[in-house]
Amino acid sequence: MSDSKNGSFKRAVLVVIGTLVSLIFLYLAFRDISLGELISGLKKMKPIYLIPATGMMLLVQLLRSLRFKLIVSNFCKITLKQSWDILNIWAAASMIMPARLGELTRPYLLQQCGSSFTSGIGAIMVERFFDLSGLLLLLGIVLWQTPEIPAMYSMLGLLMLVGLGSGYVVILLMLGYRSSSGKLVQKITSLFPEKAAIFLNGIFEKLLDGFGVMANFKRVLALFAYSVTLWVVYSSLTYLFLLSFSIEAPFLVAVTIQVFICFGVALPSAPGFIGTFHAAGRYALALFGIQAITAVSFATVYHLFGLLMCLALGTLSYFTSQFTFDQKLFSQSQSHEPHVPIVTERVSS
Repeated sequence: MSDSKNGSFKRAVLVVIGTLVSLIFLYLAFRDISLGELISGLKKMKPIYLIPATGMMLLVQLLRSLRFKLIVSNFCKITLKQSWDILNIWAAASMIMPARLGELTRPYLLQQCGSSFTSGIGAIMVERFFDLSGLLLLLGIVLWQTPEIPAMYSMLGLLMLVGLGSGYVVILLMLGYRSSSGKLVQKITSLFPEKAAIFLNGIFEKLLDGFGVMANFKRVLALFAYSVTLWVVYSSLTYLFLLSFSIEAPFLVAVTIQVFICFGVALPSAPGFIGTFHAAGRYALALFGIQAITAVSFATVYHLFGLLMCLALGTLSYFTSQFTFDQKLFSQSQSHEPHVPIVTERVSS
């Protein structure tokens, strides 16, 4: 009973923090924009671009589903339809549940396919790693190869690529020398209280279990290809919305917006990433001299489009799948499982 109360209290605190964060970022995004100016800015959007944008959103979800199915294949065999439904239901849950609580949806649904909750957590960690890898690779290449930007940014792009390659080498070494890596982690965690050490060691083991997919070179290439393609499509989707507002800019702008939005929505916030998404979109465009009214209008339409698409796909998947929710069981899972570290995420993810 005390664990249940403790879990409820933690969730209530997260909700309060998320709401405050959203209010702060909403203020930062709209602080100098009047309602009239916003309406005028929204009218500049060309609705015809919503047609190809819808197709790209569907492609994004398909790529995510294919990649997620491959990630969990080590410990749970699911069909592409099941992976599609899990991703869509999770995306919708992320829109209506505050303070990142929607992240617990996927491991909960995977339980109904025969997986353990903690294995689902490990799969999400692996997905986040490949998300970050794909986004950094794309940003690094664009920075490195865009001649119009200062040499300092080109060097930053090259450093990103070197850092990414180094990260892969470290993970491969950890997998190759798993026993030694485990002992090293245990030495480090021994400096913490016993409960914290056990928790951290458990997370490390699950993370390595998840990264077991990297023991297969072909599988790693497939996951990496999915991730890079995913972020190219995401950036192309963003570029479409830039064009819909007659914003003529290089592809680098769309990639930069992706980076800002990914880290912006990673913060705890109110349902639907309200505020954090808008502020990220505004200040990303401000780097390239785009006026605040145009930037906020762009972010508002882009956010609303992603929100409605996620809710529509999630609702359709829920009513056409075999997945169910038991509030009592879901609450127990939340109170006994570790928090999911979030690296990157998009509103349409």
